Amino acid sequence: MHQPAASPHIRVPRVVRERRWWLLPLTLWLSGCLLYYSSHVRDLQAHSEQIAIEGARNMFRMVVLTRNWNASHGGVYVPVTSRTPPNPHLDHPKRDLVAQDGTVLTMINPAYMTRLIAEMAEASNGAQFRLTSLKPIRPENQADAWETAALKGFEQGVLETWGIEHQEEGPRLRYMAPLTVKQACLACHARQGYQLGDVRGGISVSQDYAPIAAAVAHQRVEMGVVTLAICAGVAMLGWFLLEMLRRRWLELAGKVAELEAAHVQLLQSEKLASIGQLAAGVAHEINNPVGFVKSNLNALQRYAQQMQALLDTGRARPLGEADYAAADYDYLKDDLRALIDESQDGLVRVQKIVADLKDFSRVDQAERADADLNAGIESTLNVVWNELKYKAEVVRDFAELPPVNCVQAQINQVVMNLLVNAAQAIPERGTITVRTRLEGDFVRIEVCDSGCGIAPEHLGRIFDPFFTTKAVGKGTGLGLSLSYDIVQKHGGRIEVESQVGAGTCFRVFLPCVAPA
Repeated sequence: MHQPAASPHIRVPRVVRERRWWLLPLTLWLSGCLLYYSSHVRDLQAHSEQIAIEGARNMFRMVVLTRNWNASHGGVYVPVTSRTPPNPHLDHPKRDLVAQDGTVLTMINPAYMTRLIAEMAEASNGAQFRLTSLKPIRPENQADAWETAALKGFEQGVLETWGIEHQEEGPRLRYMAPLTVKQACLACHARQGYQLGDVRGGISVSQDYAPIAAAVAHQRVEMGVVTLAICAGVAMLGWFLLEMLRRRWLELAGKVAELEAAHVQLLQSEKLASIGQLAAGVAHEINNPVGFVKSNLNALQRYAQQMQALLDTGRARPLGEADYAAADYDYLKDDLRALIDESQDGLVRVQKIVADLKDFSRVDQAERADADLNAGIESTLNVVWNELKYKAEVVRDFAELPPVNCVQAQINQVVMNLLVNAAQAIPERGTITVRTRLEGDFVRIEVCDSGCGIAPEHLGRIFDPFFTTKAVGKGTGLGLSLSYDIVQKHGGRIEVESQVGAGTCFRVFLPCVAPA
């Protein structure tokens, strides 16, 4: 059966049916990719800076080691040349010496050596470092603004400082660590008032940061391209999978709708088949009282004519005993009362059958309501009585039951199917027992027969649609299947126990309160 396109939407979640909801996980995914990219860019930047800083830190350490070696030897002497002239700022009695061969030597103290090494380093790899102080002996060693801030921090306990400074020629990494006064330093710096452990200055290292920045920028672009490709690929794949899921879900919903429609049709067909099966029996049950009521009415008509004739005679003359005897007045009087009572009983019987049919079908009840199951079973027994009375003696064993929340017409349908099956399972004459009990929060309905029973190999299939052991044309194979579905939809269960040659017992368990 074809279903309208909107029908499956009732069953498909909105997050699958409406594509606009897919933007939420995609937005979260894109945000995650952006956070991942930003985090890795920051890590890359920090890692690159740490590498550059570690290089500057190592340069500082090498210079300090060289200075310490120089200081431990009280300075070193080198020949005086244009590149190593005497240090005018070195106040030392042995600053200049003359070797035995007449070569003039000058003392290279740690500060002078630092300056000479710095010139060589700048010439070879562009790295710059210099000795600086807030109170320099050599004016050229006066700290600039950045170095001044660093030196003041060292006096407050800062161990080192670094940063990226943007200059006209490009960005430069600057690193600086303090120099503290040691015993060997007091020979030159004691007159400045320094004591052991004082921060007397620092070594400032500066190197070109442009190559590192370029490498970071290149890596950032590559990482951005890769991240964008992965993000877009996963997003498109996710959209594709969601679209496939949506189509499959809609297709499945359509199939489910078709199955439900087919199930409703089968249920209706089974009801119609049951009604057709019962029609003859109900007609027989109604025709019997209607037939004798009709016969009684004919007799009453004859009696009325005789009574009318007797009345007409009485108007013409006084009636005598012979007139009453001729009209058989005493018999008319007695039989007239009997005919009326019998007709009234027949009409009451017809009225009860019609009432039971209404109770059985419950045409005015389409939703769940509290129902009296015992009364419903009794009505169902009356409706199917013509199917039962020639096959079995019906034993009623009803317990007092609370109202059960259910669709009573559907439960009556289940009971009717079980009763008809029980009657058909009895070959000649037997017994059908209908029993009700209350078990905790459940009501139990039992329909047991003394029929031929069900073969063990068939017990596992009796609730399958279209399965029947009856001859072709004798059954649809849907009664028990639909009964099983009805009981399940009410939150209950149906059990069967059977022994070949001894009979079968079906037990239906229904919750007193409808499940949520």
